[in-house]
Amino acid sequence: YMRKLRKKRFDFPAIAALNGEIESFVEALPFALTRAQQEAIGEIRNDLSRGDKAARRLIVGDVGAGKTMVIFAAALTALPHKSILMAPTSILALQLFEEAQKHLGDLMRIALVTQNRKEGNPSEADFIVGTHALLYLEALPEAALVMTDEQHRFGSNQRHALEKLVSRGERRPHYLQFSATPIPRTQAMIESTMIDVTLMRGTPFKKRIETHIVGKEDFATLLHEIKATIARNEQALIVYPLVEESEEIPYQSIEEGRGFWEERFEGVYITHGKDKEKEEVLLRFREEGNILLATTVVEVGISLPRLTTIVIVGAERLGLATLHQLRGRVGRHGQQSRCYLYTHHKESARLKAFAKTTDGFEIAKLDLQFRNSGDILEGTMQSGVKFRWLDLSTDEEVIEEAKQVLQETA
Repeated sequence: YMRKLRKKRFDFPAIAALNGEIESFVEALPFALTRAQQEAIGEIRNDLSRGDKAARRLIVGDVGAGKTMVIFAAALTALPHKSILMAPTSILALQLFEEAQKHLGDLMRIALVTQNRKEGNPSEADFIVGTHALLYLEALPEAALVMTDEQHRFGSNQRHALEKLVSRGERRPHYLQFSATPIPRTQAMIESTMIDVTLMRGTPFKKRIETHIVGKEDFATLLHEIKATIARNEQALIVYPLVEESEEIPYQSIEEGRGFWEERFEGVYITHGKDKEKEEVLLRFREEGNILLATTVVEVGISLPRLTTIVIVGAERLGLATLHQLRGRVGRHGQQSRCYLYTHHKESARLKAFAKTTDGFEIAKLDLQFRNSGDILEGTMQSGVKFRWLDLSTDEEVIEEAKQVLQETA
């Protein structure tokens, strides 16, 4: 299987070898980079310094691992050439653009391109941040480095289109994909036969999140916690499984629950996947809200610095990776935070195991064990591959051995 993957790997010459200086950026940061950030930057700079081979690397970092600084270091390495970063939502693109201005504003020219907003001039900028609106620009300037953030949110066609737009004949831009959905080490080892993989372990500061499994009988305590959160000028998020009532799901929907919260609290905001004003609502909530009622639409993206309490209704219905992404919305700045898994199945072994760890890579491993599959590879490159005799959650040595054999026979 790994040999088959390797055959899919094509190397192209790069548009340029990139060796821009990053020391002044790193020294000016108000914090020290973590070991994981430094290692990821080292691997990327090593890739980008080659002109004979365009980089193809997937950087997987846990929620809050500090991938943004790694992205910025890569953009600086590309100078004096241009670099492009494509994000899945305008809110995420805007957030990255604002961060880039803060940390890179003195070092390079930055532009933003989303459907409703343009800042700076893309043809003059060194670093262009945008959404898939980039694909519809009349002329996208040649870029020696292309990056996608939350890459699993884009179809492979969109990713290829962006790369193609800035390719020059046989020469390709260096290509980096960033993802906050951790994958097990064993899966990373398999995927690395087709694309280079960096796993960023750890976070810049220790997350202090308590996870509790709660049910109907704990609702009074839950209500008390939410009131205490608001009294501290912090925010709460309640994630519902549905927007409207359904007979199939034994939990309230947003529409059924909203009256309860709106009668008892001020500053209640509501959003979901079908909501066209979603990004506006999130921005307004960030500034002035107390409680946000939402569906899993908030799983990826916006940073809500005051968010310290999350309640996930019908938690047993969600995959562990989604639960982990949702929990990662709280305590983004190291504050003491709480995650409540509201369920009619309080004895669920899967939820109990999830509550004990906040390490995304451990959770990815648990996910494999609880799916009993050990044989389904759900990845960015391939999905639904079944191994009859291999257990992906435990057979690291087998994969390591296969990798060695593959290298010796290459």
